[in-house]
Amino acid sequence: MKVLVIFVSCLLLIIACGGKTTQQKQADRNLALLQESSADPDFAKGRSLVMEEKYAEAEPILAKSADPEAIFFRALALQGMGKADDAAGLFAVCIQNGIQPAESLYNLGLIAYETGDKESAAARMNEVLGKAPEHAGAHYFLASAAYEKNDMATAEKHFRASAKSMPRNGAAWEGLFYALVTQDKFAEGWELRENLDLTAGDNLANLLLVGEKLGKSADALALIPAGVPNDAVKLQRIVLIAQLQGLAAAITEADKLPKTLTEKAGFAVLDRGVEGTLEWLVSKMSDGKVMLTCTASKEAKPVLHELTVNASGVTAAKKSYPGDKFRAAVPAICQGEGQT
Repeated sequence: MKVLVIFVSCLLLIIACGGKTTQQKQADRNLALLQESSADPDFAKGRSLVMEEKYAEAEPILAKSADPEAIFFRALALQGMGKADDAAGLFAVCIQNGIQPAESLYNLGLIAYETGDKESAAARMNEVLGKAPEHAGAHYFLASAAYEKNDMATAEKHFRASAKSMPRNGAAWEGLFYALVTQDKFAEGWELRENLDLTAGDNLANLLLVGEKLGKSADALALIPAGVPNDAVKLQRIVLIAQLQGLAAAITEADKLPKTLTEKAGFAVLDRGVEGTLEWLVSKMSDGKVMLTCTASKEAKPVLHELTVNASGVTAAKKSYPGDKFRAAVPAICQGEGQT
């Protein structure tokens, strides 16, 4: 599970920032909350060193400081040094003395999680929300934990709260997107497209799939940037073209695919759809045939129809359809008898 780092530019399916360690990222988050100046030179210097991630240098300097906030920063330094037990002890002192109580609880939650105590970590995060109801990091943590348990309603709630508290954090928006589409809330997921990093992972391919399900082929195709897309996007693009331009155009696009991309499956998906219990799929097989596969229900056996596709239209079961009318005719074709 990813740990949200607030005020750091950085995503669960559960929904990642590269480079820094968890301790470093959460340290950045807390440090951004405390930028006030201090008359204590040891505190000012030690805090600056923590901000520079020079934890070993910062810790002894902060230990000499009389500033109450030095305890909190010293705990961050110790955590950054990998001394979780010592850090936890100081965070507990901070809580007892009202020094950054919400942030100290948050860090104790992270420490518990990193040591494998997920229940204690979640309990700490709920305590954080008791003190700071809009705490983006605690919401993100609880959302990710719920996502791992397949509790998508809870994940949605916390991801939404995290994104609201920190709109620039792409991780929260990504988590919310996947929580929504996992619940088949495709329209809500589609509305998040401007908040997603479409260069990360399979975000673009999954968003295109949502566009396909919603019948927004033109809008979805417009999201694909110039250049060579990844394999998942290439395959999804074919289905969108079929919806928008017809099977002949989809076949032309499929013929451009490298053979290595489809040789394992033995076919390329050209188009697909669902109507009630009926699921249908149009594929171009490795032998060049174009097949319509109809599955009336989960219990039913698939029924196959060979199609003839050309610029003028599609022929199925000895009946011809104009290219722009074929998709609408598929349910009726699938209800016909026989197998070819």
